[in-house]
Amino acid sequence: MKNQEKQDNEKHHRMLQWLNHNRRQLLDSYKNQYVAYNADGLIAHSENLQKLLEQANSQEEDYLVYLVPRKTASIQIL
Repeated sequence: MKNQEKQDNEKHHRMLQWLNHNRRQLLDSYKNQYVAYNADGLIAHSENLQKLLEQANSQEEDYLVYLVPRKTASIQIL
């Protein structure tokens, strides 16, 4: 069980790294949209959270959701 937990932690860490490395591109291309992503990249995007979840769940991969703010000075926490 500990090995699986360690792998999950590493996967989530890689996902957060992807977000940090691609935040500028997300702000430029997907303002005020939800994006679903994993360590390999963007899975789906939409202004509608329900549509995003439907698209992302159809991929059958683990993912995180991020709401790209309208402007860089704002912070959104889900």
